[in-house]
Amino acid sequence: MDTITQAVLGAAVGQAGFGPRLGRRAAWWGAVGGTVPDLDVFSRVFVGEWGDLVWHRGPTHAVWFGPVVGPLIAYGLWRWYRQRTGGDPDGPGGPTALRAWVGLWVLALLTHPLLDVFTTYGTQLLSPFAATRFALDGVAIIDPLYTVPLAVALLLGRRWRATPRRAARAAAVALAVTTAYLGYGTWLNHRAEALARAQVDAPDVARVEAYPTLFQPWLRRVVVWRTGAVEVGPLSLLVPGPIPFVRREVPADGAVLALEATPEAALFRWFANDAVAPSRGRDADGHERVRLEDVRYGFFGTTDALWGIEAPVEGDRLGPVHRYRSAMPDAGRTLAAMLRLTFQGP
Repeated sequence: MDTITQAVLGAAVGQAGFGPRLGRRAAWWGAVGGTVPDLDVFSRVFVGEWGDLVWHRGPTHAVWFGPVVGPLIAYGLWRWYRQRTGGDPDGPGGPTALRAWVGLWVLALLTHPLLDVFTTYGTQLLSPFAATRFALDGVAIIDPLYTVPLAVALLLGRRWRATPRRAARAAAVALAVTTAYLGYGTWLNHRAEALARAQVDAPDVARVEAYPTLFQPWLRRVVVWRTGAVEVGPLSLLVPGPIPFVRREVPADGAVLALEATPEAALFRWFANDAVAPSRGRDADGHERVRLEDVRYGFFGTTDALWGIEAPVEGDRLGPVHRYRSAMPDAGRTLAAMLRLTFQGP
């Protein structure tokens, strides 16, 4: 999820589990720990735009990273506080504080990838030992309904800093509520897929998937792969009804087949969990190009995706393959349309 949410989650974990022993430091350092795994975004400097697909949400997002790296960071931080406080037994550098520091850093680093699993992006929990991408499609990468309860608990913790156990209980309640919300979002996605399959049940349907959209859990983007075509439409779980699918025939000419045979296409399919569809058209300058689009993310009313890979075409000859990102529409109008779809249906 977004960096702010990961920081808030790490801070809430610190406040709930370790605030009574470490004070407000637990929340602050928990916030830092919650953002550390995303430092892998800087890998692009060294591995380029293609390696970035592999290394972002890679080893730093694996389940072993927190238990292995967390104690090392915790020990260094504990030693630093020990020198600063002169070994005060009740301070953050005291003998009994080391266990709290270790627990804080292990959980702050571990909860980061576990939260990412509930998004459509997912993460590589077993990297670098296995390349499987785990994604539950429960919540969007930005969802205030998840973030705000944790932020409120942190504000209460700041107000109740003189009573750390009370602050810890507030954070624990917020963590319980938001964890239940992740389960609710995952259940909603399964329900959306079931409703969609009931509407499109036909022999030519190969696959039906639903994906969360931004800011709320009830509006899902449904994608249907048929023989020779792909269909995309919105489904509101508050006002369920017939899905207004937009259909696009899938080209299968030589240029499309050439793009799909490239190593870049194989890498992109893996990154997108195979939720891709080819297209062929012209760019803004009128040049022909062929694309492989990540259909998990896009605009309603069209089958166009937010990003993917593309290559210029001359006849059936393919040019260099590169990643692209579509121009974003007006944010206010897009949000208004999403809210209307969510609460009124198509």
